Amino acid sequence: MKQTETTATAEEYLEAIYMLADEGQRVIGARLAELLRVSPPTVTATIKRLVRDGHVRLGVHKEVELTPKGIETAEQLMRRHRLVERWLTDVLGMGWAKADAEAHRIEHALSPEVETLLNKYLGYPSTCPHGNPIPGNPPPQDKDWRPLTTLQTGEAFVIQRVAEPVENAIEVLYFVEARGMVPGAAGVMLDHEPHEGALTLRVGERVVSVSHYIASNIYVR
Repeated sequence: MKQTETTATAEEYLEAIYMLADEGQRVIGARLAELLRVSPPTVTATIKRLVRDGHVRLGVHKEVELTPKGIETAEQLMRRHRLVERWLTDVLGMGWAKADAEAHRIEHALSPEVETLLNKYLGYPSTCPHGNPIPGNPPPQDKDWRPLTTLQTGEAFVIQRVAEPVENAIEVLYFVEARGMVPGAAGVMLDHEPHEGALTLRVGERVVSVSHYIASNIYVR
């Protein structure tokens, strides 16, 4: 893969835009400010630089879209991030929530050669520890995965993926990890409050309650 000449800040924005678009969300400045925890003027200034450098463009309604150049760069970054996460958890035994934060620091310094060797060493994994696909590797068999919010009371499930908007919020990662809501965990839907209310689940031997927003980003089969 070709090296990109971008700053760490630009790379953080490209990753955020990529993951929001990948989840089918409309990418606007306010959403990026919320996700990256920066001020709207900061987002505006950074987006202008990304437009100037040919990584993004603005749509008719000011939505932010990745250009082909931006997609290439973002996929390279996501690939490195998720490979590093897999290495930190599978090889070094780090918790999956902490691994996400560490991967953000390491990914920017990873060379293409080390990336290739790491991928080979890990056996070309399909997903990161959170179940999100690694670009360029064999895709996961995810056709029957669906959001936790679509389950009916009494329906059993196995968690497959914690999607990116949740993954990016480190406190939420710690929240779901502490409750055993990780890929591979089995559970049962106990109750689902109406009007996008909280969900009550049994995960393993534990009864947990999660918000509709968190549950909408957890995919199960």
